[in-house]
Amino acid sequence: MLLPLSFVVFISMIKDIFEDVKRHKTDNLENNRKVNVGNPATGQFEQSTWMHVHVGRIVKVYCDEYFPCDLILLNSSAPKGICYIETKNLDGETNLKIKSATKDTALMANNDEEVMKKFTGAVVECEKPNEFLYKFEGNISINGTTIPVGEN
Repeated sequence: MLLPLSFVVFISMIKDIFEDVKRHKTDNLENNRKVNVGNPATGQFEQSTWMHVHVGRIVKVYCDEYFPCDLILLNSSAPKGICYIETKNLDGETNLKIKSATKDTALMANNDEEVMKKFTGAVVECEKPNEFLYKFEGNISINGTTIPVGEN
């Protein structure tokens, strides 16, 4: 009985090692992807990697560019601050979902300089991480004005 059990445990250990190595490689790829991050000191967007993006930084995402799910849409180049995202990595669905910036944030800035001036110093309050993909509640406080933010 010990021999078959040892064999099964050994095979599962080998499988786990391969999965961990594969996960490490994909994490490395994700962390080294390029992104444009706002620099509050210069007021310009500079290219960096995702591993150097910290909480509260403003990032600029271009069309058909991959980005992590933990971003809040402040504005978009499309009318009314609308963008379309694919959530295949989260829920397996490949159809595009419509997300939109709040009216208040979409009207605040139309170019890079305005974005960096108006949103630097904004405070984002949100719920703690949880298992619900389609539920989010939070607020953005900008110059004393509180704007509610939801999952859309």
